[in-house]
Amino acid sequence: MTSRGSWLDDLPFPKRWLGYIAVKALVLAVVLLVVLHFSGVL
Repeated sequence: MTSRGSWLDDLPFPKRWLGYIAVKALVLAVVLLVVLHFSGVL
């Protein structure tokens, strides 16, 4: 298997995009939790 560093180097987009994806996923998760909480599921 390739190491984590080479895997990151092989990505077809800048590494900072990983941060954008992580932030979007985090925001989506928070919104989902809030919606579920207020809908009475949680």
